[in-house]
Amino acid sequence: MRLTTLRADLLLLTAAVIWGSGFVAQRLGSGHLDAFEFNGLRFTFGTILLLPLLAFAPWPTHIARDVSRRATLRGGFIAGVIMMLAANAQQHGLANTTASNGAFITSLYVVFVPFLTVALHRHRLGGAVWCGVILAAIGLILLGVQRDFTINAGDPWVLVCAVLWAVHVVTVGFFSRDAEPIRFSLIQLGMTGLGSLVTMFAQGGVELAAIDAAKWALLYAAVLPVAAAFTLQVIAQRHAPPTHTALILSLESVFGMICGIVFLAERPTAQQYAGAALMLAGVVVSQWPRRGDRDSNGAESTLEIASDPQPR
Repeated sequence: MRLTTLRADLLLLTAAVIWGSGFVAQRLGSGHLDAFEFNGLRFTFGTILLLPLLAFAPWPTHIARDVSRRATLRGGFIAGVIMMLAANAQQHGLANTTASNGAFITSLYVVFVPFLTVALHRHRLGGAVWCGVILAAIGLILLGVQRDFTINAGDPWVLVCAVLWAVHVVTVGFFSRDAEPIRFSLIQLGMTGLGSLVTMFAQGGVELAAIDAAKWALLYAAVLPVAAAFTLQVIAQRHAPPTHTALILSLESVFGMICGIVFLAERPTAQQYAGAALMLAGVVVSQWPRRGDRDSNGAESTLEIASDPQPR
């Protein structure tokens, strides 16, 4: 393994740790701010922190500037709308579930991507994808369904978030060839923050006391999961193979559970541990490259996931 690849993998691993820990900040913030308040403030602040990256964002040279500009603006707008819906569904769900459940259910977007790819490109699903889906489905049941056959009120919202993240991945994959990635990402992040703020004010605004109570969770969620981890991913993907990116970032769910246990005193049951393990296995298996899969959706979805910044 080349040294540059190793360093890139370590940067991706750091991003996965940060995104996993971000579920703790989101859980803590949900105790003081609703979804639109929390996301409006953190995504807006995170976008402002990332603006200096524009100095390192040359326009693509393989196509005309106006074509790239249209793809960047149009794609960033569409992806921003989807990201806003996904982020707020996730934040709403995390107010009524655990960080562990939120992290693992969110990771299912990796499993959903192949089905969207099939619908759009008429590819056939490989055996690895079907195996991953079965493992993830069993794991989701074990993780979410409790012994009295009830589920956390927030789990369905996080599952909706996972579906929306999958739509976001495919959307980014569609526009990524012609768009400038830094500007594209800043547009979608800014739209998520702005759209959430508009909704927040339409609902009556936010109390300063609530912001003060959630300030540390807000700062952490904006500075690290949005700004720092996004920057690490952009840098790392210059050298990390797509498969490395997809598999390493899937560890976000593991770190989310660990942080929930350490910082929120969550205590998953043996059934939930088994469900989490099966879901992680399903995510990994569904993205595992196979010889001859280049023409199937497995390899294509991996490439799309690897090129899609997923700020949490």
